[in-house]
Amino acid sequence: MGRRKKDRFQDVPLKEQIKPIFEQRFRELLKTDEEYEKFIKYILTPQRKSFRVNTLKEKNPEKLVEELRNKNLDISPVSWCKDAYFLNYNKETRSDLGNLEEHFLGKIYVQEATSMTPPEILDIPEEISDDFKVLDMAASPGSKAIQLGDKMQNKGILVANELDWKRLGPLQINLERSGLTNVIITNSDGARIEGEEVYDRILLDAPCSGSGVIRKSPKTIRTYNPKQLKSIQKLQLKLMQRAFELLKKGGIMTYSTCSIDPEENEIAVEKFLEANSNAKLLKAELPNIILNNKVTEFQGHIIPEEIVHKTIRIWPQDNDTNGFYVAKISKE
Repeated sequence: MGRRKKDRFQDVPLKEQIKPIFEQRFRELLKTDEEYEKFIKYILTPQRKSFRVNTLKEKNPEKLVEELRNKNLDISPVSWCKDAYFLNYNKETRSDLGNLEEHFLGKIYVQEATSMTPPEILDIPEEISDDFKVLDMAASPGSKAIQLGDKMQNKGILVANELDWKRLGPLQINLERSGLTNVIITNSDGARIEGEEVYDRILLDAPCSGSGVIRKSPKTIRTYNPKQLKSIQKLQLKLMQRAFELLKKGGIMTYSTCSIDPEENEIAVEKFLEANSNAKLLKAELPNIILNNKVTEFQGHIIPEEIVHKTIRIWPQDNDTNGFYVAKISKE
């Protein structure tokens, strides 16, 4: 076997790998040098691990958390999600969540804290009828579907759709391990899912540029290319439109991305609302989360005030997380 090819960036500090266009855009978005430097500091450090207790498998989350602490895990609550915890970095404590018995038994699911936000604002009712239908439009590896299923407590019908057949295996394994019995897995292009006004709730975590998850994938800072955002936005709008067509009148959908680019977030939502007069933007709210640096304007484009104040934009530096965006929409 030949030698593994050395990454030519291996010995280059991450900060020196930042593309000029990346720096230019995010300096413009963050307004001040101080805020930009804070942003860079956080995105160039590894993301904090976090997990959520699955109450389908563990009926006493507080007891489980105490047991984890007794296993030498330094954990603290995620303020915006019940039964969710950050694993605090500490050289003296464990950090291998994936090796825990509780993980293999489905009692906890390792999930980045910002990705917990869409299920939290989707308004899953406490009392669910047998014909209450929820769709996770792009479900693999299953974190949000499991969170939805936990909230549904195996009542109603949960459809977990995934386009990429190679990702169906991990999705199925994760859903089964979590104890979901009301779930149906489908393999379809989200934009071509059949039906009209079928679902009471829809979660669309759309394919995106990934500019919000540099802490997970640092190479993004050198591959970042805003010229791709136009085609990505086109796909996002296509999926958003189909999700809205699948949503029942009076139903609620969320649109989210792990991007921090306005074209994929505020501007995409603006275009969607302009095309759908019966779509109503609802205020997305989460408890005790810091939401600084709202984007009100970008490159001469004024973001509508309603979108600025009703959608959630999470910057990495504000809560020591990844970057994320989520909007909440109802159908009138």
